[in-house]
Amino acid sequence: MRRFALALALSLPSHAAAQDATPDAPAPEADGPGCGDAVEVDRFRLLRQLTLDLWGRIPTEAELRALSAVESDDVPESTLDALLDGAEFETFLSRHHADLLFPNVEGLEFVSPAALVLPAQYAGAQGDPTRLFNLFVAFYQRRELYAPCKDEPAEFDADGAPIFEEMPDGTRREGYVLVEPYWAPGAPVKVCAAEADIAPRGRSGVDCATAQGMFSGECGCGPSLEHCADPYVIQTLQGSLRTQMSRMVQGPIREGRPYTDVLTDVHEEVDGPLAHYYKHLAAMSLDPLVLVPPVPAAALEGVAYTDTAWVRYERSPAIHSGVLTSLSFLLRFQTARARANRFYNAFLCEPFQAPTDGLPSPNDACSQEPDLRERCGCKYCHTRLEPAAAHWARFAEAGSMYIDPAVYPVYEPRCAACAEEPDRECDGICEKFYVTEIGHPKQRPFAGVLKAYEFRGRDEIENVEAGPRKAVEAAVADGRLAACATTQVFRRLYRREPTAEELRRDLPAWATEFQTGGFDFRALVKRLVTADGYRRMVR
Repeated sequence: MRRFALALALSLPSHAAAQDATPDAPAPEADGPGCGDAVEVDRFRLLRQLTLDLWGRIPTEAELRALSAVESDDVPESTLDALLDGAEFETFLSRHHADLLFPNVEGLEFVSPAALVLPAQYAGAQGDPTRLFNLFVAFYQRRELYAPCKDEPAEFDADGAPIFEEMPDGTRREGYVLVEPYWAPGAPVKVCAAEADIAPRGRSGVDCATAQGMFSGECGCGPSLEHCADPYVIQTLQGSLRTQMSRMVQGPIREGRPYTDVLTDVHEEVDGPLAHYYKHLAAMSLDPLVLVPPVPAAALEGVAYTDTAWVRYERSPAIHSGVLTSLSFLLRFQTARARANRFYNAFLCEPFQAPTDGLPSPNDACSQEPDLRERCGCKYCHTRLEPAAAHWARFAEAGSMYIDPAVYPVYEPRCAACAEEPDRECDGICEKFYVTEIGHPKQRPFAGVLKAYEFRGRDEIENVEAGPRKAVEAAVADGRLAACATTQVFRRLYRREPTAEELRRDLPAWATEFQTGGFDFRALVKRLVTADGYRRMVR
């Protein structure tokens, strides 16, 4: 009760503040100002507003006592600096950028289903339901997709292969072995003997450390099940990806680096689960396409799945650009156009919008144009969107792999042959990355060319080769990045759109101050919360 009385007393205007009020000011209505009315807030309400906005909580009793002891009608600058320097401010950074970047990867199969191990209870198996099995091994070796092994220890022949028993239901089943999985060292689990196989190659010679090996059903999960993952591993990886993006945002601001590093840094931080993913599971991911991780597996040797420390590594190649080429961003926005659209919306405040009068009939001749820059209706957006999307064109769509020109040249003769001879069988590389289907005469000159280069002019090709960093640098040079960042922070702190007067007078001045001050994000937030408009809000 005493604490409630103290908080109530400290939330009231100070005696000095009451004496300083303008004598002839109109008296407030008996019920006080209405919700959202602009009035000057006292220091206690201002502290409450600041802690809610910057830390996501109300002030503590100790913080209110400290403010009460200060002989001032304002929140001291030292208190505000402490709010901006505190660890809790990083939560503000994460939430603000999560709203900009939508870092949700929960619905994505970035771990191949061929590398997934499930408990036997998933198949409704009798006996101990915790033994692990794999659907592809079950289908190809036990003759039934949902067939786990028997709930008894495995037996092996003279060559060390598990002995399968023919079952009345037409399946063949082997027993289990005990394995310590990489995600739980020291805690052995039952694993079906075929899935526990550590042979580097399958019966046909397929490499078991590849997606093809796991999809063949001939391969086990390798030592400590390193090539496989259970559902809890996938949940852990999802959490690591969310944390990684937060750290990519927080790091430059915490370390006093320019805000632009959030969008251009070639480094990323990796913990144990992500290190294991890069070393052993990325090579299994074909849908979405990951295969080659941004941090080379060799650099991660010695990092265990159970390691919780976050370590900074340089990504390869140097075309990587901050959060804009992070695994989370590339997987969340699966096409070059979607990636460019999110960047333009979140960091340039320039959405792509269709014409207000709608699109013309699909039967019009111009609606058949294969180049979206020329297709009627579409061209209103795509004359801007296509050059913007080119910055991401060297990163795989529906995936994150960098399309290395040393491996994937701009022109591939065998893929051109596929395009010229429709009955010719085309390999997966040509079908996924190259123009192999000619649906319009204007596509013919691009037969066998990387899809990333189709219809691209010289300027757009420069964007392809330079990557997203070029788009960021252009937006820094012309002031669009600073202006949009200022507007986005304003919207978050003020919880409204700026007025015409603020757009004319305040925001341009604050954006210029942000840019000329070296893109100091903390200084930008401080500038906005010390402005009169912020201090006249009622929450």
